[in-house]
Amino acid sequence: MKNLSRLCVFLVIQCLWSQDQVLTVLDANKDGVLDPYEALDVLLTIQKKSNGELTFSSLVELAQRKKQADEQEVLEMFEGFEQDNNGNVILSKLTGEMTSFAKMMDDNEDGLLSMAEAFAFDMEDALLADEEEIQERTEGILKEYKAVNDAFKLERVPKRKRGRFMEYDKNKDAVITKEELLNFFMADNIPVKFKVNGKTAYMTGVITTALPATVLRLLNEHPEVDTIEMLTVPGSIDDEANIRAAFYVNKAGLTTKLNAKSTVASGGTDFFMAGKKRIVEEGAYLGVHSWGGGPVPATEVPKDDPVHVKYLEFYEAVGVPTSFYWYTLEVAPAEGMHKMTAEEIEKYKVRKSE
Repeated sequence: MKNLSRLCVFLVIQCLWSQDQVLTVLDANKDGVLDPYEALDVLLTIQKKSNGELTFSSLVELAQRKKQADEQEVLEMFEGFEQDNNGNVILSKLTGEMTSFAKMMDDNEDGLLSMAEAFAFDMEDALLADEEEIQERTEGILKEYKAVNDAFKLERVPKRKRGRFMEYDKNKDAVITKEELLNFFMADNIPVKFKVNGKTAYMTGVITTALPATVLRLLNEHPEVDTIEMLTVPGSIDDEANIRAAFYVNKAGLTTKLNAKSTVASGGTDFFMAGKKRIVEEGAYLGVHSWGGGPVPATEVPKDDPVHVKYLEFYEAVGVPTSFYWYTLEVAPAEGMHKMTAEEIEKYKVRKSE
């Protein structure tokens, strides 16, 4: 780890006199700051893909491949939608789960999505709400469900939405309070943070591009930690970063734990599965659903499509039956959420002893 850290510094210095695209790759969360642990994550990725060889040319090649992949992703998205004569996507013609996502990309709000807008779009900046937006969302929910004294019963929520609302109910009393909503939405809008106490790192926040660097920092600066206890981890904005970070946890042999009040869902559930030992206390909320973001729902993508491979390989590597993946696609749509039952937790080997 120390040798790799030194190599990080060496390569970053070279990059300062080299190509801007390389700097972009090293700055994974695009905040304009070169974090050594972000660079280390990039180097470990190169090492894995190039049979252990770490060279500057391989870093340049990775930067080029990433740029090409990002461009290809936008091109494929545009091909699936109706366009005007200038190649802009006509937002009024969109249907399905991509509609709201595409509208967020429309920076000038003219009803047309250009490729320039799509390339410039910062997903994390768009999806992470500020405190004022969180307050507005909370008040809107309380008003919609006719809250009394800033609280309403879970039974008022339609069944199709209830799985998602159960995430908010931290004390599991079937009553959703303003405080519970605010606490959940705050956790869902800050990147993951770890608070270390003894041998345990307590994890809270939403999984973003920064998670691999955050995990590497934890492993390097707190070697005494042997358990990650997940408190409120509602999901992931970057699935690929989530899987890389989860592999770091798995390779380090850490235990992942959910206590009786833990609320973990979506990408947070995937991260939990990385534990060499997995503890789930009775009462923990463990949510699963299908992934989204494509032009068609995940359930309509053929099972032999390459898009499934990264998830299947991940589950197999961490000792989770691949049937769990197909189950998550079917049990709830991308906009919904299903709380795993005790029987499902056992069936899919969510708990795991060393």
